[in-house]
Amino acid sequence: MATQKSANDYREERKARLAKASKQNAKKSHKIGGHRMSKKTKSIISIVLVVAIAGVAGFFGCKNLGVFDRMKSIETVGGEKYSAVEYEYYYKSVHNYIYNMAAQYDQYYGAGYGYQYTGYDYSKDPAEQDYPFDDYKLEDGSTATWKQYFEAMALERMQYYNVIVDMANEAGFKVSDEVKAETEAQIEELRENIKTSAEEQGGQVVSLGAYLRASYGNGMNENTFKDIVENETLAQEYSKHLLETRGEGYSIEELEKVYKEDKSAYDVVDFRLFAIEPETEELDENATDEEKKAAEDKAKTEAKKKAEEMFGKITDSASFVKLAEEYATEAQKEANDFKDSKTTLSTFIQKSSVQNSFSEDIIDWLYSDKTKAGEKKMFDVSGSQYIFMMEKPSYRDDETIPVDVRHILYQFAEDATDKEAEKAKQKALAEAALKEIEAAADPLEKFLELVEKDSKDTGSNTTGGLYEYVGRGQMVEPFEAWSLDEARKEGDIAVVETEYGYHVMYFVQKHDKPMWQITISQNLASEALTEELEATYETDAYKVADDNAALAEMNTKIYDELKSLYYAG
Repeated sequence: MATQKSANDYREERKARLAKASKQNAKKSHKIGGHRMSKKTKSIISIVLVVAIAGVAGFFGCKNLGVFDRMKSIETVGGEKYSAVEYEYYYKSVHNYIYNMAAQYDQYYGAGYGYQYTGYDYSKDPAEQDYPFDDYKLEDGSTATWKQYFEAMALERMQYYNVIVDMANEAGFKVSDEVKAETEAQIEELRENIKTSAEEQGGQVVSLGAYLRASYGNGMNENTFKDIVENETLAQEYSKHLLETRGEGYSIEELEKVYKEDKSAYDVVDFRLFAIEPETEELDENATDEEKKAAEDKAKTEAKKKAEEMFGKITDSASFVKLAEEYATEAQKEANDFKDSKTTLSTFIQKSSVQNSFSEDIIDWLYSDKTKAGEKKMFDVSGSQYIFMMEKPSYRDDETIPVDVRHILYQFAEDATDKEAEKAKQKALAEAALKEIEAAADPLEKFLELVEKDSKDTGSNTTGGLYEYVGRGQMVEPFEAWSLDEARKEGDIAVVETEYGYHVMYFVQKHDKPMWQITISQNLASEALTEELEATYETDAYKVADDNAALAEMNTKIYDELKSLYYAG
């Protein structure tokens, strides 16, 4: 009975991951390698380029060009075949993403942050460290190693994409020309990043093919990589299509029923927040650990005393605003205008948008039906003091209908010495772009071209500048006000100024129901799709037996390669 229970638990955990994947795929366009390439995520290229450059001389002949590798396959129970090259791609994608993320956090924030954030020690062999989270266990209920986790996720991702692609092809679903163009642009961006990284290091520039072989194995080449990326794009677009179309089929009675089961998951709140951080005095570079600890403790005590003093004076919203200005440090005042009552105010905030930012006790207070308007609360978070005041307790937003918009950000340079000259420069660039778009035979095509070339918003510049389901409380006010203007119609374009720069805006569409209804509809559709996928995975056409010799051979091969490359030292 215990083993059976663990197997059931395993299946439930897998369903949860699949449901999460379906919802994530519905919210964002495809990004190569599971994450968009940026300055911080380029460091993995540096590692791989060393291997690629070292192997350039040997990349001749069938063996090293991967001809034989591309002929290998992993057979399903039903005799269908998965490409071994594809499996290696997913395995190494999962591994490289985790490894790179852990290394980057250590690099940018200090030793230990990578492990704290990811649970992965990138200095240790993945076979010698346990996977620390509860979302994946072995079928007997025991704890998996990271090596076993990488293997399981590689197979799961390969199955997921193959099933969805087959469903899409059977339905005759095609991705739009716009999405195809975005995918092509991402491949070209990868090619350019390889060149840039090599030049920055003063090394040899290798081809995209050489980089791909070093990244994903000898069997990978540019055409195979492009096929995989296009299939991932098709799968993600079809997942999105399924969730949207199936989500339309739920009645308002069904949505209300789910809403009443957990209102806090769909309600929003309005609150004020002011933070008082410990200000540790600068010590001599030869200060001892004891002296440093004493200084930190002193700073925390003073921060708490200051916060308690401010907290005791707060009587209403007006006093909160006034006191925030009074107690703000010079650094806080430089970054924020505390004379503006909106500086401390957050409105239309959904629980899901702050769960990763606030501790559980803060979340519980914010979304409790017992918390009343005007109530205040102070929380100590590792010595920092967070003072909250509830403006409008948990409520359902039935008025705001979310929209989809695109933008190109001409960002103000933070290090500009002449702020006014910098503003004038970015404004001129934005207005020139607007004229170029308006004059184009196809304004959207020109807009997408300029997004890729000019936009400094790293959250959207590889996805056509797109933000979907924009509602209240998500964007800075001028951006939000333009997007949610009732007069807005498809194809509208304009230049909008915010504190970050000038945005060339493009209005895509307005949805037909409030966000809580959309969220529940897509959750229900995701659960139904997950059940369908789970059942399909277990059919002979897609299932791989646990004792599959080809799969075991691939796992050994990939692990040995990763071990020699990343963990030999």
